[in-house]
Formats: sequence, C-alpha cells, structure tokens
Amino acid sequence: MNIFINGKDGKGWAIDMLRSDYEAALKRLGISQTKNFIKADIVHNIWWNYFLTKTSFFLRLKKNIILSAVNFIDLDNKNYFLRKEFEKADNYATVWISPSEKQKQILERFTENIFVLPYYINFNLFNYIENSDIKQKILKKYDIPADLVKNKIIIGSFQRDSLGTDLLKPKWQKGPELLIDLLKDLPKDKFILLLSGPRRHFVFKECKKHNIPYFYLGQETPEDDITINSLSFDKMPDLYRITDLYLVTSKSEGGPKAILEATALKTNIFSTDVGLAGDFLEKKNVFTDTEQYKKAVHDFVINFDKNKEIRKTDAETQYVRCINQCNYNVLDKKLEDIYKFILNKKNK
Repeated sequence: MNIFINGKDGKGWAIDMLRSDYEAALKRLGISQTKNFIKADIVHNIWWNYFLTKTSFFLRLKKNIILSAVNFIDLDNKNYFLRKEFEKADNYATVWISPSEKQKQILERFTENIFVLPYYINFNLFNYIENSDIKQKILKKYDIPADLVKNKIIIGSFQRDSLGTDLLKPKWQKGPELLIDLLKDLPKDKFILLLSGPRRHFVFKECKKHNIPYFYLGQETPEDDITINSLSFDKMPDLYRITDLYLVTSKSEGGPKAILEATALKTNIFSTDVGLAGDFLEKKNVFTDTEQYKKAVHDFVINFDKNKEIRKTDAETQYVRCINQCNYNVLDKKLEDIYKFILNKKNK
C-alpha cells in the first residue's frame, strides 16, 4: 500500500502539523508513503480546499481520493460560501474524513462514505502533571508576576483572532467579540485574562475599552506580529496548566485543537457548539446561547472555591474521553481501516 499525502500551508500551522501527524502514523503502521502520486494507491488530501488548487490538478486523475474536512463545511447554511467548491471536490472523493460527529452528520446528508477521525495529540507533550508547585514554577518561568494572578481566576485564550488584512477587526470564525462579551461584566478583581499568540490586536483594543484585566505573553505592537509573537508549540502545555478556565468562543471550527489540548491536561474548558466540542466536553460545558454561556462563566468565577469538586469531576471525565479516543493506537487503527475500506471498495 502506497499513500501520497497532499496538502500544506508551509507556515508550520495547523495543516502542516496535521500532515506531520499522518506521516508519523504511516511510519508506526508500516505503510509506505510515496512522493510520486502516480505510484500511489491512495491520495490522502489533508486539506480539501487545497485539492482544488492548480498545484493539485493532476491528482484528480487518480481514483482513490480521501478529502479531509479540516475547516468546518457548513452545508446546512444555504449561504455557505464554499458550497460550489465542495460540490466540485465531492465529485472526486472516494471517502471524506471528518474530525467530529457534528461534521459527519452534516456531510451524510450531502455525500457518502464519511469517517470520523479526531485530530492527533501528543500526550507526551500534553501530559497531565500532578504537582502542587507546578503553577508557581510556570509563572516564574514566563515572568508572569505572581501578585498579578494571586487570588484570581486565570481565564485562557491562546488563538489568533484578528484579521491579517486589518488587525483591528475580528476574524469572524474565532468569535473574539463573544470572548469580550463573556468577560466585560465580570468583577474585575476576580479574574485575569491570559493571552498568547500573534494577531490579538482586536482583543487588546476591546479589553482596554471595557477595562478587562489581561496579561499578554508577548510584545504588544501595532504592526503585524506574526513573526515575533508566535509561541513555540512545546510551550503551550504550560499555559494550559496555569489556566483555570479556557474559553472557546468560535463561530466555525473543524476542531479546535484547543479542546483536545485543554482536556488532555485536565484544564476546565467551556466552548460554543463548534467542531468536536460536543464529542469531548460535557453537555453543560457546550453552549448555543450567549446568555447561558455568560452565566456559566460568571458562576465559575464567583463560585470557584464552592464548586471545586464539580470542576474536578468534569475535567477528569473529559480527560478520560480524550485519552480513550485520541491515543495513537486508536487513531492509527481507524486510519488503517479507512485505507483498507478504500482498497476493498476498489476490488469489489
């Protein structure tokens, strides 16, 4: 069996990481990866949009094609802006890979042969550590003033959410407006927002406007900071370890991987009903209503000490769900089964 993997962004972001994950899986499975698509038994596209570019034109001559729904394909929305592109790509697809049940259920109404395969996560890096001193050590490591966070709930947000073309405008998929709405009415002495990553300009502006306390692990600059504030991936687990509550406020996501990263580290997390949130988080921690989301965040902050056992139970439940579904053995077996399905389908 020879697999040709197609798709990359060349910037070391999510697509490139996903490609590396699949390449590592092929090595563990003992499956050959070829750089010559003509010799490939299966063309595995990890970014379905990329399949429609000129770079991928000749791949459309192959018959065994996997297309991956990395970004959310919102076919239930009549105004979905990539509907025509999806229909064109679907003509070539042998199977689709979906990262979530939510996406699978939508795709099933428009096409066939959809398999759920959540994202890989490195549990050696995102490993839970039972250590009462870990928080203080991390604060010191990153020069975060201990007095700044003392007796405060640390709320985390580690994503890019400003437009690259206009840094003061929000990236609509990430929903930073909701992040601000969730925090602006909270008691300012009870929490602090921990921010990292580049292109957070919109959030900076709105935090200052609403007097939301925050600490940024980077250098604030009016210019595009993509080259100076991109935090190395191996530092991300530390940020989750000192975070009391991580907030996903996205409107559209294939993932986000933050859900897996937080749950793998037993960090409490609330999310809008996007991507794989419903597959890994407790139902009460996934929100479709803004007011309910605001109330949950408020209760988390105000009743932090009172609800300690409830938080611990939620985090443990979500952690077990994550390690059971996203460990290498489980995901590698699912990937291999998808390949076998395609080849068996060809021989029938």
